[in-house]
Amino acid sequence: MRRIAIIATVSAVALAACTGPSPETEASPSLLGDIDQIVVGTSDSLAPSLEYETGLEYESAQTELLWDGEGEALVPGQSLLLDVYGESLDSADVVINTFDGSPAPYVLSPESVGQALYDVLINAHEGARVLTVEPAELVTGGGDNNLGEGLDTENGEPSEAPPLGLVVDVRADHAVGEDQEPVPGMPVVDIGEDGAPSITIAEDAQPVSELQTATLVKGAGPQITADSRVTMNYTMFYYADGEGTFDDGDGAAHESWSAGDIFDSTWEAERAPLLLDMSAGKATPGMVSGLLDHSEGSRVEMLIPGSAGYALRGTMVVVVDILDVWSPKA
Repeated sequence: MRRIAIIATVSAVALAACTGPSPETEASPSLLGDIDQIVVGTSDSLAPSLEYETGLEYESAQTELLWDGEGEALVPGQSLLLDVYGESLDSADVVINTFDGSPAPYVLSPESVGQALYDVLINAHEGARVLTVEPAELVTGGGDNNLGEGLDTENGEPSEAPPLGLVVDVRADHAVGEDQEPVPGMPVVDIGEDGAPSITIAEDAQPVSELQTATLVKGAGPQITADSRVTMNYTMFYYADGEGTFDDGDGAAHESWSAGDIFDSTWEAERAPLLLDMSAGKATPGMVSGLLDHSEGSRVEMLIPGSAGYALRGTMVVVVDILDVWSPKA
């Protein structure tokens, strides 16, 4: 999973985007701001809105849990999927907004999300919303708030970052919806404690010549269309025993596998969820067809024959958790 501090990433953008406070703000630098003076509301888009007086000085980092979620409790070291909206509190410039796009993967650790946000999230649940304020300070390449990481400096000297106001929503990194009845003839899917799937394939499983799909969990979010961007976790399994010789650029190598072996998975600790552009043509035809019309929050099982996927490796069983769906027209 990506391990980049949110505050560091946003601060780097803010240094480029901020136009500076108004002359009136510069004339009264001693006015102190507080997180209680920031009002979080709604906007015409999916992103929240922030109302506050610009140009105030914030002496310390502040974080407030606006509401807790109703999902699973968050635990240290787990993967996180976050929507983040942030503004420079000096200029009101938007410096980050994933709400009107696709959420970003992080890890629940101080190194990934910053100490202040970590301290709040460690006692929260999926679905939580947090407001956090980072004060302006000289960025020297370190510090408790991770402001130094990833920032550019001029001639080796520290740069000054503006104060930032951030709204962070914790999204689920697994399917969330209603369980559906299993489809007869499809491999049986079991879900481990970490959310990763495993499968059981019947010994008398029949060959597959056409795409087959089954909805295991039905989510209530937006549906996938031909031009959607889909954030998902997936695991691909071999459907039948096989072997072959493949050249991945480092020379030909012989491989063999058994039915149920994992071919590829984003559930591995170092992997982030896949962001798939349905119209980009980078996924197999079977994967694209199998995802169409399914909704955010769903878990989908697919049987993809080699003719619609990996011809030399044969049929694949693919289990997908659809985490986010963003479509331009929506």
